[in-house]
Amino acid sequence: MRELESALRETPRTILITGAAGLGKTHLLGELTSQAAGFRVLRGRARELDEGLAYAPLVDALESLGREPRAQQRLWELYDAIDRAALGHGQQTGHTVGAPGALAAQLIAGLPGRTLLAIDDVHHADADTIRLLKSLPRSCPGLAIVVTGRRPPAFDVDMAVGLDPLSRAEVRDLITSLLDRAPSDSMLDRVLADSQGNPWFVQEAVLALVQGGAVSSPDPGARRGAILSRIFQRDKAGRDLARVLATLGRTRDTTAIDTPGTLEAVAELAGLDERAAERALVALVRDEVLVDTGDGYAFAHPLVAEALHADLNAGERRRLHVRIAGMLQRQGLSGARRVLEWATHMAEGGAPDEARTAMLRAAEVTRWTAPLSAAHWFGRAIEISEDKSELLASQALSFWKGSRPAMALNSAQRALALLPPGRRATRTSYVAVGAAHAMGWYDVALAILARQLPRADDPTALQAQRALLLAELGRPQEDDARRAWAGLPSCPPEDRAITAGALAMWALVEGDWAQTERAVSFLLTFAAAMPPGARLAALESAAHVLSTGGELARPLRLLEEAENIHRGLGWHDIAGQNARTTAVVRRLSGEWERALADIRASAGPLTEAGLLVNHALLRNVEADILLDQGHYDEARAILADPPPASATQAGLRHMYSARLFLGTGDRVASLRSIERAKATGVPEVVHRALAVEVLWHAVAGDAVGGRPAAERLDDAARNGTPRSKMAADLGMAWAFGDAERAQAALEKARGLPFEEARARLLLGMYADPAQLAKAHTAFTALGAAPWRDRTLQHMREAGIAPAPTAALTPAERRVIELVAEGRSNPQIADELHYSRKTVEVYLSRVYAKTGLRSRLEVALAVERGEL
Repeated sequence: MRELESALRETPRTILITGAAGLGKTHLLGELTSQAAGFRVLRGRARELDEGLAYAPLVDALESLGREPRAQQRLWELYDAIDRAALGHGQQTGHTVGAPGALAAQLIAGLPGRTLLAIDDVHHADADTIRLLKSLPRSCPGLAIVVTGRRPPAFDVDMAVGLDPLSRAEVRDLITSLLDRAPSDSMLDRVLADSQGNPWFVQEAVLALVQGGAVSSPDPGARRGAILSRIFQRDKAGRDLARVLATLGRTRDTTAIDTPGTLEAVAELAGLDERAAERALVALVRDEVLVDTGDGYAFAHPLVAEALHADLNAGERRRLHVRIAGMLQRQGLSGARRVLEWATHMAEGGAPDEARTAMLRAAEVTRWTAPLSAAHWFGRAIEISEDKSELLASQALSFWKGSRPAMALNSAQRALALLPPGRRATRTSYVAVGAAHAMGWYDVALAILARQLPRADDPTALQAQRALLLAELGRPQEDDARRAWAGLPSCPPEDRAITAGALAMWALVEGDWAQTERAVSFLLTFAAAMPPGARLAALESAAHVLSTGGELARPLRLLEEAENIHRGLGWHDIAGQNARTTAVVRRLSGEWERALADIRASAGPLTEAGLLVNHALLRNVEADILLDQGHYDEARAILADPPPASATQAGLRHMYSARLFLGTGDRVASLRSIERAKATGVPEVVHRALAVEVLWHAVAGDAVGGRPAAERLDDAARNGTPRSKMAADLGMAWAFGDAERAQAALEKARGLPFEEARARLLLGMYADPAQLAKAHTAFTALGAAPWRDRTLQHMREAGIAPAPTAALTPAERRVIELVAEGRSNPQIADELHYSRKTVEVYLSRVYAKTGLRSRLEVALAVERGEL
């Protein structure tokens, strides 16, 4: 317990408590929340049938905020968003209502102080709640999350605590505490066999023995017997009422059973009049089957409710679920929560046609704001439907929107095996191809295309997808791209964004910027008339292409527009495109530390989802930054992880490996990697490899040797991306000492701090030495240590002293002065009247601002006058 309390002192923090039912997870969670001093506690529970109830556990947890005036408005907006989603309000018209997931994140992030979000039984939670719990720590710095579950949820945690069954000795101790004497070996063996070491069942087994007279106990309460025994010995009215509460509690909180109207409704479900229901309720409380929680009445243990529901035979269970669904329908299906709860009970008990209708209505309710919940409902409908093809196609699309490519591919391929040739089959085909591509399964994607292209009612989008796949594999075929371009203006409207997006990526890989911009222009034009979900994907795709090409301003605008739509839908980042684009944008804008933090937060979820192509590209951005910072060991670990098997991915890894070897002094291995990258023949790879080759010669002081590579790069970049054009200018400046090309690079690099600093370095070397100090300041701010040191060497040769690091605060400067004097952290703390932790924080900031990595480097930099 103390370990858990200690873990909560740092936020954000996610803690998981796992174990079988009855091991005390809920009890431990209750102790933790009751002792969470300094936290606002929001406690919710996922229920047995919550898998199809989007965000239900979160709504449960947030209920208490209704008493906080500052949070009330946002809470009502959240409830409104969930309810209005039932009718698709806002998303279909383009008006942003606000999505449940996005609004919940904003609500929690806006709470003052620290918040503890505690969710019990998270193994029952819907997929969209799980997805939100994964993302909340990144947006809510004052948030701690504690969840319990019988199995681990699908997200990373900072700390996991597993509760194990009691040992034989522990069972003996527990029995001794219950009976006030040690049990016999035969009794101990019997209780162990019955309980399997589960403490709650140990207690139940012992109390059952006491009740049956097999053993005696000095405790009068013990003689009343086990709760489970008492339940099934109750009169029919009490048992029926308890069964209704157990079944109803699988989708909603039933603690307020004694409030006006609630008991009457529950009594009707149990077939009781209100007076009989009141007597039954009093008896259940008296016998401690139900306990007073302070806010109402709950079962003494969740296993009690499970036992009651399990005791119903199949026919009784179905009839009770149908009665509950009927009650909900009579009360009015006015919002998403009611619709989903009604559909859940209909799915459990309704006739197949009625259940299928309810499931499809639930899928419609969730398809705009909770695509993974929609996929769940389509899956339930598939189980009871004879014609599964259309449902499988819809499920595939929902899984794709929810960035679950493996599931999308599975459903899409099953649908394609059943669908006749035509529009639906074609649309499902490009979902299948996109999912296979995202996972790096190039052969699977090409096999799907080979089967489906002859059957397509319009092949345009599929031809564009094949052109991109073959280009990435280093096997480009002009015919596919040419046909896709020709078909783009007249293909079905819903295919145009897929076609334009694939053509934009194809042109980028092929190094043709004019064609890239043409495709992006088409994509953005089509996006304006699309529904919000499709428009969001198109905007993220366009930003992805433009940022990869080296642009910054336009991707930033597109991401901002996409974010506005995301706030209304609650989901985005299809195939991890947004995460990767954001990382590239932060890299270009000089926000390197923030980029690294984002990458490390996103990499795990992308791997978990199977989005291996964008995961590999995301890690490439990380390696790019680390190499420029001189963090070679960290970069080496990234590059050791094999990328998906394509010429583009392999070539990029060879190029980064060449930079790694060059930075660590292995020139032979570096040149070998450069040649391997060039051998792929992929233009997007080749121009980067040529830029490294120029640098390879420049580092050796052999500028003349780099001229052939610089000229080849210059020729390749004439129709290339902004990135390749900047690289060509820099390469020609390095190889030929050409100040005009350095100036041209500087003009192209305006607003891109690292590229701008590299251009200033070359200008300083060949024309204007004053530029060296500016380059040194920029490299220092970025933490680009190798480039900073290279610039400093040229400054010394030119007799230029580095400018003081203006970014350092007076307090930080005082700390580094004492470091330079050889003082330890405790000595510095005593001198400045700081805590040791404060000194550590100041030093961390100095390292981040200067790119220095140790106290020794700081001391040497002060001695040299660099700080």
